[in-house]
Amino acid sequence: MTQETKTRGHESRDVDVSRLARAVLVLLAVWAVIHVGVWWFYQDLRTRDERRDVSPSLVEAAPPVPPEPRLQVDPKADLQEYLRNQQQLLSSYGWVSRAEGKVRIPINRAMELIVERGKPR
Repeated sequence: MTQETKTRGHESRDVDVSRLARAVLVLLAVWAVIHVGVWWFYQDLRTRDERRDVSPSLVEAAPPVPPEPRLQVDPKADLQEYLRNQQQLLSSYGWVSRAEGKVRIPINRAMELIVERGKPR
């Protein structure tokens, strides 16, 4: 610090505008090169994908919206119907898979068979 600076209480020299302008120009040039490079890179990727017939997104499209009305009109009746269907399944004979030879038997009969065969070990 010079004696003059001490007496004035502040720096008397101005900013070197030419150095500042050169720094700004260099930063703008670097910015432009980066942006052109990224643009070129994405254009290259897009043309490669078009040649390979790649879908634009790996995310599946949303399923179609079901037709109106989409609200449950009578939830209690729907629940009763569901419980009735489940009870019918639990109390009837039927095929689960004919190909695999699997059948469904009533739950009460299944419990009786377990009791007859004894406790499984």
